[in-house]
Amino acid sequence: MNFENMLEAALENQFLIEIAFILLMATIGGWIATIIKMPAVLGQIVVGILLGPTLFDLINGHNEIIRSMADIGVIFLMFMAGLETDLKELKRSGKQVSTIAMGGVILPMLLGTLIPFYFFNQYIPNNGSIVNALYIGAILTATSVSISVSVLRDMKQLSGKQGVTILGSAIIDDVLAIIILAVVTGLVAPGEAQSIGILTSQMIIFFVASIILGYMIIKTLNKFAQMATWRDRIVIISVIVCFFFAFVSEMFSVAGITGAYIAGVIFSVTSYRHKVATTIQTMAYNLFTPIFFVSIGLKTQITSEVFDYLGYAIIIVIIAIVSKILGAGIGAKVSQFTTKESLQIGVGMIARAEVALIVATQGLLRGIISDPTFTSIVLLVVISTIITPPLLKYLFKDETPKEVL
Repeated sequence: MNFENMLEAALENQFLIEIAFILLMATIGGWIATIIKMPAVLGQIVVGILLGPTLFDLINGHNEIIRSMADIGVIFLMFMAGLETDLKELKRSGKQVSTIAMGGVILPMLLGTLIPFYFFNQYIPNNGSIVNALYIGAILTATSVSISVSVLRDMKQLSGKQGVTILGSAIIDDVLAIIILAVVTGLVAPGEAQSIGILTSQMIIFFVASIILGYMIIKTLNKFAQMATWRDRIVIISVIVCFFFAFVSEMFSVAGITGAYIAGVIFSVTSYRHKVATTIQTMAYNLFTPIFFVSIGLKTQITSEVFDYLGYAIIIVIIAIVSKILGAGIGAKVSQFTTKESLQIGVGMIARAEVALIVATQGLLRGIISDPTFTSIVLLVVISTIITPPLLKYLFKDETPKEVL
């Protein structure tokens, strides 16, 4: 084989060295974060920002293979969260999580609409239409709980009352946010939006079908729990079920991570819970989830435009963070949580990531939001992603660790 052929073969497999480099830097970033007593996930996200277009631009965050591995990482992360969920606690707190989710959606929607409309309408297309301002509010309702899940799990708080509440509230929050976005998109771009009736029907069908199918899976697994054939293949079966639920949830306009979480909850009440969790944890936390957290930073691009609209961007960021803490926190307080617990829950809901960016990108392409607003959302994703881990660590520092699988 001549040199040209060797070089061509190497370039075709360049992703291998990129993945190796990402894992190396994620390990170093996580190690440095733990040295300064911060969650490892914070170091991994910062590494992604350093390697991405914001600074050194060494790795393409939109590489198809890296993106696919990152998607698997967040799916496994939520599957693990489901495995560690106390289903009895989740059922008991059903009314509480609904109240918290409502607060975490209503206040960001309200403030995210009114403040830009009344004070910054010069930045909003179509003369600052209230409909366009509504789109900004809708963007701010989204929650990215994957970061909180990773931090709480590292601190052994995911299976505690607050951890279970944050997870349950985030799932309902996502459903409400999707419905709100569908309604608002229908107002600003009626030809492109799904009927809200169809969307709601799809969600109802998905959750009802998940409950029925989940019950059947639980009964089947428990019935054949002692058979060697099932024990030897249970991990691959769990992965198949996880990916299937994630895929189907996307089909029914529900986030894939919701389907993965439901799959985890299903396996959490079977006798295979610990075996599945141990194996998936080793695979996911050493390969896929570090790539996911680094990819968040890789896909974040902070340009000079941030400084052109810095005042406006900071206001949007403040609105988004404060409204989520207050909205979810007030919902928690109303639900009989203590002030400290309410603050813990509110902070656990502030992170925004891929959902906010995707919706903002679509809004920019359609002329619904302006460049300053899009830049503000990018800054929000960066800031909320970076501040969530240390805030959670500080707020949970005096909590007794809970049992972890």
